[in-house]
Amino acid sequence: MNLVTLNQSGFIEIPEIIRQQLGLDNDSKLSLEIQDGKIILNPIKEEALLYYEGHVLVSDAELLTDANTVIEELRNERRNQLIS
Repeated sequence: MNLVTLNQSGFIEIPEIIRQQLGLDNDSKLSLEIQDGKIILNPIKEEALLYYEGHVLVSDAELLTDANTVIEELRNERRNQLIS
């Protein structure tokens, strides 16, 4: 169990190990609710924003893998379709 303390402004610091486990950073948003006298914090996973730049659909989502790997996989898939 991790112990945290409220400062004079009522803020707490979430320990780094917990932030890492939850994938939280300085811009992360959390919902706060009270259940049975306990404070419950839940990370809010924001949906990726999609928008057009000209005629290209763009997303601000973080890639789960290297972009070059994705591009190479798509090229191979397309190459296999053309060969078939």
